[in-house]
Amino acid sequence: MRGIQIAVIWVLYLPIVFGTYIVVWLDRKIHFKLPFPRNVDELSCNPVWLYEALQKTNAISNSATYLTCNVIPLKSEMIFRSDACVAQLVYVLNDRQIEEKYFVKFAPTKGTVWNRTIFNLQLNHIKEIDFNQDFVKTDASIPAPKVHVALNSPLTGNLCLVTEYMQNNVEFLDSIYTGFEQQHLLLVLKGLATLHAKFWEISSVDKLKVMPIEPSTVLLFDNILWWSGVSQRTRKVVEHSWILMNEKETVLHGDARIGNMMFPKSDKEGRFVFIDWQAVRQGKAVYDLAYFLVLSLEAKHRKNTEQDAKSIYHSLLCESGVEYPIEKFEIDYNHACLCVLSLISLPFLSGEASAEGDGAKIFAWGMNVWKERLAEKFGEFDYKWMANAYQLSENECRCSVQELIALIEKRLSRINTHT
Repeated sequence: MRGIQIAVIWVLYLPIVFGTYIVVWLDRKIHFKLPFPRNVDELSCNPVWLYEALQKTNAISNSATYLTCNVIPLKSEMIFRSDACVAQLVYVLNDRQIEEKYFVKFAPTKGTVWNRTIFNLQLNHIKEIDFNQDFVKTDASIPAPKVHVALNSPLTGNLCLVTEYMQNNVEFLDSIYTGFEQQHLLLVLKGLATLHAKFWEISSVDKLKVMPIEPSTVLLFDNILWWSGVSQRTRKVVEHSWILMNEKETVLHGDARIGNMMFPKSDKEGRFVFIDWQAVRQGKAVYDLAYFLVLSLEAKHRKNTEQDAKSIYHSLLCESGVEYPIEKFEIDYNHACLCVLSLISLPFLSGEASAEGDGAKIFAWGMNVWKERLAEKFGEFDYKWMANAYQLSENECRCSVQELIALIEKRLSRINTHT
């Protein structure tokens, strides 16, 4: 039965992959017409579009008069592969000259056709725009920048997101921020608890707009790992941890690392927000927590603060009305750590191996840091618990973890080769 399921998935999936690749290739060749700029360069050539779009969403009064708009591209090392800019808009309203800044984000323009195909297949453009349009724009309590314009082209994978410019905030590059400040750690934990508690076990039409990872996708992962020569025991760990973490419990950010967070400059300026909602999905709340603690904290700092951080996060959830027995929470967290390791080891989940130039170098550098932090985490992991939970011997569990870390090494080698 499992073989039949996998065969059906491939029959359905391969034409979608091929069709998406062709659309991406054609879009790069002929540039399909879009109702919005496709990148920073096009916005620079027609900056008045932004002014008119902001008027349509009532972000700017219709009685205002446009003067100028200066488009400032952001450096690629700050935004990895996305194409983004800060727009300085100047207009007159009630005889007063007003200058405002906005953050404008587009779909990636760098990398190979395959890189962009993976981006489209993951529906990153749809997930980010839908969540910002349907959730963030209507609910100010969600820890995210205020949304003014959210548009996308489902067919080509292009998007245009215009949000407030977080001028009273600071952000940090992944893997550079050392000695994570306690006040910043508390802000992240509160932000995660706020997001998760808001959508906890809510079965509404709105929540259905946030996509889960379907069981068929997990079967596809397992089949690709089998083709790659990954052992059955390791595939069992990957599949089981992913299935558990994909239970429809709440809404996840999905990529809750420090590079996707912005912190207030001071107690009186700015507010904490998550950015880059391309991986938003339904799943188990502890996945976001484990993803952040294991990947964004230095190993020594994580060892000293992990248990306290988990307790604070759990308390914040419970204070918000969530019922989550501490024993179940601890077990779920262990599964989440295994799921994070599985995710980072899977080479087909993103297109960074086919990325070019600075994007590939930045990713390889960050991936190496993540590998080291994961190795530290699983050097102290409870393998007795894992053996019981996954019905393997302790030695098999240790071998599975090492095999997954070795897969990360292969990803790094592949990226370095392309670079």
